[in-house]
Order: sequence, then structure tokens, then C-alpha cells
Amino acid sequence: MQKISILPDLLINKIAAGEVIERPASVVRELIDNAIDAEASRIDVEVVHGGRKLIKVSDNGGGMDRDDAVLCFERHATSKIRAEEELFNITTLGFRGEALPSIASVSKVTLTTSTEGSTAGTRIEIGANRNRNMAEAPPVRGTTVEIRDLFYNTPARRKFLKTVPTELSHIIETVVQKAFAHPAIAFTLLHNGNELLNAPAAGGLRERLAQLYGDEMAAEFLDVKKDSKSMEINGFVSTPDVSRAGRSHQMIFVNRRPVKNATINHAVYHACREGIAKDRHPAYFLFLDIDPQRVDVNVHPAKREVKFERPEDIHRFVGAAVYEALNPGCEIDLSAPTPVRGAGGFRGTDYQLHRQDSPSVGEHASPGFSASQQDFFASGLARHVQPFFHVGESFVATVTNDGLLIVDQHAAHERIMYERFLKKTSLESEPLFLPMRIELPLREYQLIIREKDLLRGFGIDLDEFGGNNVIIRSLPRALNKADLKGLLMDVAAGIVEEQTEGIRDESGDDLLKNIAARLACHRSVRGSEHLGNEELSHMIGDLDQADEPDKCPHGRPTRIRLSLDDLKKMFRRK
Repeated sequence: MQKISILPDLLINKIAAGEVIERPASVVRELIDNAIDAEASRIDVEVVHGGRKLIKVSDNGGGMDRDDAVLCFERHATSKIRAEEELFNITTLGFRGEALPSIASVSKVTLTTSTEGSTAGTRIEIGANRNRNMAEAPPVRGTTVEIRDLFYNTPARRKFLKTVPTELSHIIETVVQKAFAHPAIAFTLLHNGNELLNAPAAGGLRERLAQLYGDEMAAEFLDVKKDSKSMEINGFVSTPDVSRAGRSHQMIFVNRRPVKNATINHAVYHACREGIAKDRHPAYFLFLDIDPQRVDVNVHPAKREVKFERPEDIHRFVGAAVYEALNPGCEIDLSAPTPVRGAGGFRGTDYQLHRQDSPSVGEHASPGFSASQQDFFASGLARHVQPFFHVGESFVATVTNDGLLIVDQHAAHERIMYERFLKKTSLESEPLFLPMRIELPLREYQLIIREKDLLRGFGIDLDEFGGNNVIIRSLPRALNKADLKGLLMDVAAGIVEEQTEGIRDESGDDLLKNIAARLACHRSVRGSEHLGNEELSHMIGDLDQADEPDKCPHGRPTRIRLSLDDLKKMFRRK
């Protein structure tokens, strides 16, 4: 009995759609890519119900004639490449001819298109079982694609879609990425008839950065710019004093294609390692332009990853560009790198500097006991009282009845504040004398407004204030001195984590814990703050009363005890 059979075309297309079309944002991405390849100068995106009901993308690009409009729905029909050798010299965003047939296999599609100067356009409707209707349309240059009822015929895939706000968040991220990569193109985004984004054609990346993220946030970024014979990089990296609790606002573009790439990401972290704490993250938007023959863009079904011919050259070049941006006056000599072992075993680079105007952060730090602390020990008084001594910038130590206690003061205070926020104790909310207006990026604004009732439960009273601005009217006393914009950005990043990983339970407890941890981090004392003995005594007492005193909300130790037996073993006296 024959066991092997050839699958029907409709089923083949549905299987292929699973590789290319994961969610509504995937459809938006593919349609925008087609519009960009068609040399559009304006792209309008409209979605309804988070893209579940409708996705409509219109452009004023070159359009298609009747024959091409029919052919574009066939698998592997493309105008981008014609021969095998062109596969390794890709200069367009689309090239495989999979997107439109994949979309048409799992949704109801209407395509309207016309070329410049034509007397009539073409309208094609593809419904259930790929039944087609074709008619003439007005000769309006460009292409409009309407996608309705995504995954209507694949209910197993449809049930894996997230909530409308979550799917909308992914669509916003996609449109923002595309708009950022192509500042000369005007973009708009509407959801349920409401305009969320209106970004006119910009004169360059810096202007587009301000359009998408606001003037205030744009001012927090340094320009990254470097070129060589084989590649060029432009973009932005956050200043060392503006870091993130998570990996939000990290974008990599290779030949204007948004990708995830470990080589470039590691190079950025390696260049930032002196100025950012280990538990914080830089924000960056980097645009690498490289010879298409030196990068393979055909290694991922959704084209999210690329493979470089010589990744070590990319790492060296990107790291040098970011380091120079963070250290004005420094110039990296790329001809004399010294390889070192990096995080995760990656071979990073220590850069050779032609000139360095100032020492690196922490170069002249003198960890240990201060002169007054040394005098205290010498006086013999340490035998009678138990003061706290600062060890380096992050730790404090004290003698206990049975040994030595070493505390990470930031982690300890973070645990205390985390439990207070989570239990909503000691969170008296106070009205601000002057309400504070904060401008947020579009995606973060949408997330914060969506969860404003939850934030109100933490004592943060905020509301919409026009555009992408929120107005904060009251705060808990514990957050009076916090960086409120940074706090809201980190809270938004926590919401993204929950919705991306799909771990949010119906009770919302996971999100509450995530936000409480981020609020606690902003409120907690920094490692570099030197507290007095009385303040430290109160902190240690509060830590002893915590439910989980030995670790911070992120799982790091808050304190380490060394007993007399431990010390004796260390000194080989036992």
C-alpha cells in the first residue's frame, strides 16, 4: 500500500503560511516590504481589531499591470530575482515570492493596483478556497491590499493569537521599524479609525528619530557614524546615564532590513561595558550598510536573521563605532585589535586607541575601607560596636555574633521596596504640586494608557494628555525622586515581556510582580550611594522582615553570611 502522497497546493500554501505569517504584524511587515520595493513615497496602514478583522496597506508605488497582478498570487512568483546568482546579491526586502500566496491561503484578500499612465487598474478578490473575482478598477497609481479575517480557515492558528492590545503592539513595532529604516517615505497608521502615527517624509535619521520617539527621547541619544571601504554604519546609542532595565529600544538594521543579530548586539554591549551596570541595558538604533554579497539574508523563513561572511570584521567595526560615540575624542585603530574572550564565549575586541582624553569609568576607583574606617579599626573600638563599612561601591559589611555579613545594598533595598509595592503597603499617594507631562514613544504610550488602572493601584495617577503625552497627577511618596520617564519606559518594557512570552495569567499576578520589580528598582538606593550606619541598620532590619530576604526580585543574592567556621576554613585554620 502506498504511504507517500503529494500534498494539494492549498495545503502546501497553508503550511508555507505558517513559516511566513505568524500574526497580523507579519502581514503588515510583508505588505510594507512590497510597497517599499515598489518605490513608494507614502505608505498608509490601517488595521481593525488588532489586525484580526482588517489589515489594509496602501502605497503610491509603481503598481502592477493586469498580468502581474494575477501572477503575484502564485507561489515563488517574484520580480526581485531571476537567476540563482542573484540570490546572493539581494538588494530588495522581498525576493522569494511567498508572502502574497501565503497570506491569500489563510485570509480573504482584495488587491487593487494600477501603473502610472494606465487607463484602468485591476481589482482581484480572493475568497474561500482561493476563488477569484477579477474586475477593472480606477487608474489610481499604486497598490492597495486589504486582508480580512486572518486565519479564518485555520482555527488552530487563530486561537494562538493574543489579545487585541498585544497584537496592536506588535503592529506598531513593525510600522515604527519600517518607518525608521526609510525616513524618506511618509507613513501613517490607523487603528479602528483612530490615527496612531503620522510621520511625514523626513530629511534623515535624526529627524525620523524625533518623529517616532519625540524630541525629549531623541536628545538622550548620541550619533553613531563610521565608514570603511567595505561597510558603513549610522545610527544612535543612548548615553551611559540613560539605560534600560530590559532590552527595549534595541534595533539593528542591515541594509535597511530589521534583524536580530548576536554579533552586532555583543559588539554594542562590549563597547558599553565600562559605562553601564551589568543589570542595565543600552538602547540603540544601528543601521549597517554592507555589500549584499557579504551577507546572507536567506537564513530565516521570516527574514529576521542574517549571516555575515566575516562576523569578526562586523564585530570589530560596530564595536569601534559605538565606542567612539560614547567616548568623544577617541579614535579606534581597527588595524591592531587584541582579541579577548567575551560573554558567552564570543571573541570580542579590546580596542587600540590613538587618543583618549579622559580615563575610563572606574579607572581610579579605590575600593576598600576609607581612611576613617581604617582608623576606627586601629582604635580597637570595632570590638565593642558593630558599624557598617562600605566595600567598593556596591557592598557594605558588618561583624555579627558568629562571623561576617556582606550586603548588596541596592539588591537588599530592592527586595524591601518590591514587597512593599506588591503588597501595596506604605504607598501613600500624594498629588503633585505641578502635574508632570511626559512624552513617550507610540508603543510605550499605548501600553501605559492601557494599564493606567493597574498603575493607579500602585499610587501612580496618570491619564492621556494629547499626542503621545501622559500627565502624572499624583505619586506614592516612595517615588517622589524617581526618574518618572525612565520608570514608565521600564514599566512598558515589562508589559511587553509579559505579552511577548505569553506568560501572563488571567489573574494578572505575573504582570503585577513584573511592574512591582521595576518600580522597586527605580526607588532603590544605588550601589554608589553611601548610607549612614543608622540608615543601614534600618535597612537590614527591614530586610530581615521580608518574605524572601536572601534574593532581590531578579533572583540575585541580597546578602552573604560568612561564619567563623567559614573564615577558619578559608585561612586553613580548620
